[in-house]
Amino acid sequence: MLPFATEPGQRHYRVAIIGGGPAGSACALALAQRGVTDILMLEAGDYSQFRIGESLPPESRRVLQALGIVQAFMQEGHAPCYGSCSYWGSDKRGYNDTLMNPLDHGWHLDRCKFDRFMATQAHNQGVHVVTQARLAASTPTAPAGFLLDVALGGPAARRRTRLQVDFVVDASGTRAVFARQRGSRKRGTNPLVCLAARFAILDREPQRSSLTHLEAVEHGWWYGAHVPDARVLLAFYTDAATVKAQRLQHPQRWMALLEAAVNSARLLHHTAPLSGGILSFPAPSYCLAPLYGAGWLAIGDAASAYDPIMSQGIHKALANGVLAAETISTLSGGQRFAHSVATAYQHYVSMRRYVYGLEQRWPEAPFWKKQHDD
Repeated sequence: MLPFATEPGQRHYRVAIIGGGPAGSACALALAQRGVTDILMLEAGDYSQFRIGESLPPESRRVLQALGIVQAFMQEGHAPCYGSCSYWGSDKRGYNDTLMNPLDHGWHLDRCKFDRFMATQAHNQGVHVVTQARLAASTPTAPAGFLLDVALGGPAARRRTRLQVDFVVDASGTRAVFARQRGSRKRGTNPLVCLAARFAILDREPQRSSLTHLEAVEHGWWYGAHVPDARVLLAFYTDAATVKAQRLQHPQRWMALLEAAVNSARLLHHTAPLSGGILSFPAPSYCLAPLYGAGWLAIGDAASAYDPIMSQGIHKALANGVLAAETISTLSGGQRFAHSVATAYQHYVSMRRYVYGLEQRWPEAPFWKKQHDD
């Protein structure tokens, strides 16, 4: 594993990227390829923590090609994804495969490995990658730029340092930590909650599915996938009110709901639960306003977050990173970037409404009623 730095190597940077996930790394890599130097990327973790979100659609191949890393990515050994099968709108299984897609298949990622790979590619291009680093505060400076107060050393935050930067990219995910310090607010639709668990495959003989699995049920919907390292991920998406009403924070209640979803429960054959129990993740849906200002802009989930039913989160993050790098390197201002993000978000809202509208089997169930009324 590449040993990233644990503190910045200098006190002034041309560009600071807050967040070292797919959006931040793509932006850093694209900036470096455009000749921008003195780039700092601050990652709050160390690329070992489990993160939800592992679907990469075929369209991402174009972004990886634009970044010049598609061949290196292919050598990482992520599992192919040939589309999805779903039980949505009826009990009949439906398919949405990639057999006719000119870009070939997508992937089920080992997410930690992918995020580390992206950061490594940026590091190899001269980007200063610092892990276990969190933005504590930021102050505009005259005539331009920002003074960043950065906590180093992970959750313990044992050390602090201050950095002068000319431009800031907020790629901190749904925390949007820098943008919120600038007064930005989230405008969105119904947020979801993800309750997920991982299972180890005990018998490697049965053929593993290369499709994403979706199943709508009365209180939400199930997602399932065979991911690298012989594991199965199962996640239930619903809203906070349903979690409370159905007491789904309790593992036995979560398992009972899964066992009642017979199509999803089949994915557990020849598996055993991994340690960690039921993991909870927020799944918001919003667009930030404003998402740029003098000397900064937000990208990825900091700029806009999509409902996981669209399976576009990582692809959006990569594409945002490339477009942001073009905006910064050409000094073209944030208007075009913001318009692109806002237009894509409105299209997403329309598609989300359409997808949820296809499921009409439980019109009086609180979860589905809320989605239909949104």
